[in-house]
Order: sequence, then C-alpha cells, then structure tokens
Amino acid sequence: MLKLLKASRTPNPAACVEDIHYLDGRSLNREVVARLAACKWVEQTTNLLILGSSSVGKSYLAQALVNAACRRDYTAAYYRLDDLANQLAVYQHADPSKLKFLEYLHSCDVLILDDFLTTPITGEATAELLNILAAREGRGSTVVTSQFDPQDWYKSLHDAVIAESILNRIVSNAELVQLDGPNMHRHLAATEAG
Repeated sequence: MLKLLKASRTPNPAACVEDIHYLDGRSLNREVVARLAACKWVEQTTNLLILGSSSVGKSYLAQALVNAACRRDYTAAYYRLDDLANQLAVYQHADPSKLKFLEYLHSCDVLILDDFLTTPITGEATAELLNILAAREGRGSTVVTSQFDPQDWYKSLHDAVIAESILNRIVSNAELVQLDGPNMHRHLAATEAG
C-alpha cells in the first residue's frame, strides 16, 4: 500500500476516511464516505465529481479516497489540473517519456484531477485533457474536484466542442458529491489552537 500511495503523488498520503470530520452543517456523512471508501466506483470505472466552495474539504476527501483505493491495491495518480497541464507542456510532442507518462495516466485505476479549472488552462492542454479522458473511458475512474459546477467549465475551456466532450466524458458516468459546510481550514486551525 505504501508503494502505491507514494506512486500516486498525493500531497497528503496520511489523509484517510477515518479522519474525516462530520460537523453540523456539513453535507458529508459517514454513510456516503463508507460507501465511497469501499471503492465499488473504482471497480465499476465510475467517475466521481466532488463539488463545493473553497475550503470545504474537497481535496482532503479526494486524498482520503486515494488512500482507500491504495489499501485495496488500486493504482492512483493525483494531480492538480494546472500542475498536470504544466507538466504536459514541457514535453516535446514525440518524446518517449511523454508517451510513457500518458500511458500511466491512461491506465491507472484512479486519476484525480484536483482544483479542476480553478485557473484556466491553454488550448493545447485542453486538447491533451480530452485525449487523456477519452483514453480512460472504460479503463479507470476519474475523480474531479472543483469549485465550479460543470456548466461553468465552458468559461475556462477555449473550444466549445472540446469543452462539451470533456464535460460528457467526466459527468455522464459520474457520481456527484456536493460538499457544503464550514471552512475546514478554519475549523482545523481552531481545533489545533484550542
């Protein structure tokens, strides 16, 4: 499991579903988390769409689900979308290491795209993203965390046709987890201070 967690590049390998806080006013509940932690969605190559405003715990939930998937021997790859776009931009088109990297993204059991379109990506990165998502169809699950509803993604993508294709590939086979509640950064800071 530790090898799989390290390979996933998750920024917080210690994140786990057992440490999730269930607070009054928070829309996340134990039953949903337990169901997601069982990873049937990975087995069925279903996507997850985790939506909510800033600091409600979207990234932590995604990181905890990486941990849960690795415990069940699934492979995972965790990227903030803008970091993934930047990494793809440095490769030359026919670079063998780019092809190897793309194959890794295509074939991992769970691909996490955190902070999806929080910052705009280039037209070239948008096309690369579409190709990655198309290659993953039926092969693996994709987890997207975003502050924006899918219909708002069009504003950050440069080509309406590609935007529609990306949207369809993520959303048509996705379970939606809508997070509402208190700012978890403030809650955790207050808990540690108190």
